[in-house]
Amino acid sequence: AATHRYATHGHGDETMLVHAATAPNAVLRALPALPRALWVPSLHAAWTASAAVTAMYAPDEPVAYEPVGDLDAEEVFARALAHGDEHVIKFADTALDVGDQRALGAVLRAVELSVPLG
Repeated sequence: AATHRYATHGHGDETMLVHAATAPNAVLRALPALPRALWVPSLHAAWTASAAVTAMYAPDEPVAYEPVGDLDAEEVFARALAHGDEHVIKFADTALDVGDQRALGAVLRAVELSVPLG
């Protein structure tokens, strides 16, 4: 949900709102390495953090969603890599896990909003 929301709300804070999506995804990836007893508390912590970031940095109004057009996942990820910002790259990786066009559109929005490195 946070990945999709970024497409229309990322302008609230282009970097902090990336974390609303990437933090839960990072925890999901780490779960297999954690003792099973830590799975539920870890997920609760991730979603609590995501909700807090969203509440703190959400803009007053959304912008219109812009579809990705003919771009596929590989092309969108290439744009994130070319952009160079680690937050944009991690967000693109998360969006690929989500795996739909709206998530890809959110990546393009992150590329647009974030200051490129290099």
